[in-house]
Amino acid sequence: MIDISARHYDDLFYALSDRTRRQMLMLLTNGPQTVSELVAPFNLTKQAVSKHLKVLEEAGLVNKEKDGRLQHCSFNPNAMSEVEKIINQYTLFWDQQLSNLDEYIEKKKKE
Repeated sequence: MIDISARHYDDLFYALSDRTRRQMLMLLTNGPQTVSELVAPFNLTKQAVSKHLKVLEEAGLVNKEKDGRLQHCSFNPNAMSEVEKIINQYTLFWDQQLSNLDEYIEKKKKE
């Protein structure tokens, strides 16, 4: 069973809870970009974009590499597999609940 109270999972879901950060991740799925390149599509300052990237990086969703003055950001798809594990756990739970409900309804129909 996955420990959903773990700080790492809190960081992941916090990072994904913001629309701007999700949009940044979508842009990064097309390939690495510099921080300056990520500023262009948003009506944000470079500082604001950097703050969003820091949240994504702390959650393990983005990797940053320095090349002189440039910071190249790339998407880390491995972090999403952790999110998928949690979602699958809830899916299994609800599938079982619905199956139990079906069994209960069938039992009541026969009574």
